[in-house]
Amino acid sequence: MTVTSLGLTLALLGALGWTLFDVVRKQLTQKVLPTFLTVWLPLAQVPLLMAWAASTGPFLIPRASLLPMGCSIVLNVGGLLAFMQAMRLSPMSLTIPLLSFTPVGTTLIDWLLRNQTPTVSQLGGVALVVGGAITLGLKSGKWPGLRAFGRDPGVRRMAIAAVIWSLTAVIDQVALKRGAGYWYAPAITAGVGLLLGAILLVRGQGPALREAGATLLKHPTLMALAVVIGSAALAVQLESLRIAPVGFIETVKRGIGMTGAIVFGHFVFKEPIGTPKIAAVILLSLGVGLVVMGG
Repeated sequence: MTVTSLGLTLALLGALGWTLFDVVRKQLTQKVLPTFLTVWLPLAQVPLLMAWAASTGPFLIPRASLLPMGCSIVLNVGGLLAFMQAMRLSPMSLTIPLLSFTPVGTTLIDWLLRNQTPTVSQLGGVALVVGGAITLGLKSGKWPGLRAFGRDPGVRRMAIAAVIWSLTAVIDQVALKRGAGYWYAPAITAGVGLLLGAILLVRGQGPALREAGATLLKHPTLMALAVVIGSAALAVQLESLRIAPVGFIETVKRGIGMTGAIVFGHFVFKEPIGTPKIAAVILLSLGVGLVVMGG
């Protein structure tokens, strides 16, 4: 799959944006539960994304893009729910590395459906990113063995999230190819926030959701940073999907994201860095490098 210099630049900027967003989002999860943050944060991003979309031109979401957009919203909510359940049920060291299989899934789906064939070096890069993530996951002494790993309920849910997010990346690119304009970003963001919020209200979690919103208002600087960085990351990623293969974008995103998680985890959250983490950074960096240079 061939990648232009603009596609490469946007993929790298988007990956860096998501990494910084994860840092700020992790700080916010120390204030409120991740479930409620996943409702309020997208809804808070909508006005900024709408202002950005309005500055680019008139409202444009063609009828042909409505079906993939609706599917993306539903699948994203399903992925978020599976992700949050996995985080609640099992150690991060067992679950988070499974997200590294997202670029594998997007690469295979794109290959089968859209004939965007990766090069040999790019396939090798994807393999290194997966290997780096698995190395990162094995850093904990909580590894239960392969059989128990397969039976773990959190692992199963995170695997579901990885598969879902492999599909949503491809579906978003389909919607954009069908003519969805800049208004796609605020539309899909609002859809995710409103649908997940409705699910929580049906479950009787309205009072806790309102309390979480009030708590977030007490941290305006941190919330504003999350809104700006998250909106920018989403906008850049959607623009990169217009011109670059989705498997390439997801590999760069996951590779840089996991490397950034290790680096920022150490310097911002004082998390220790041992030999497995260093090995994971090397593998992830080499993997991203192969994917980038192979394009």
